[in-house]
Amino acid sequence: MLKNLEHHEHAEHMTHGHGDDHGRADKAEHNNQMAALLVAVLAAGLAITEQAARHAEIRVQQNAIFATDAWAQYQAKSTRGTFSKDMSDLILTLGAAEPAVLERRAKLIESLKRDQDRYEKDPKDGKGAIAKRAEAFEHERDHSLEQTHAYHNGAAAMELGIVLSTASAIIKSKMLVRIALGLGIFGLIIAILGYVEPEYATF
Repeated sequence: MLKNLEHHEHAEHMTHGHGDDHGRADKAEHNNQMAALLVAVLAAGLAITEQAARHAEIRVQQNAIFATDAWAQYQAKSTRGTFSKDMSDLILTLGAAEPAVLERRAKLIESLKRDQDRYEKDPKDGKGAIAKRAEAFEHERDHSLEQTHAYHNGAAAMELGIVLSTASAIIKSKMLVRIALGLGIFGLIIAILGYVEPEYATF
């Protein structure tokens, strides 16, 4: 009878032990599934963020070129305006008594003054309008550059999250999954800030 009791207790212990092993296996499988899902989500976020960074880099280059061209046009207008003014001053120093010569000189001076005004004040191609365009291009260039930095920061956080999430599946660590999730959320926030307020996401 004692032997039967011992066999019964041993069987219960074995059954309980197998149940614990099965529970641990279920937990490990669940952890691996969560890690794999997190890797997939972070990889998708990383791809979108890197694509946004590439577009921002393209805008930086484009607006840098546009700003350079605008300032070159501004300089050309300034040079031509200065030339017109110098020509007007030179013509005024020339002496001539003939009425026909005086009339032609007055017309030429008036034409040069109109050119000066156009170079300075034309609403579309005057120096003021060109300067505003150049400054707008520079502002957009700087904004896009800040976006590039923000997107790269967000992508770096997501990449680190992917690494930790992969490691958590190998060593079966819930803590690493939580850290990877936190990094992924942080990277997402930085990427969103890069789109709306990039100056707060550059560091």
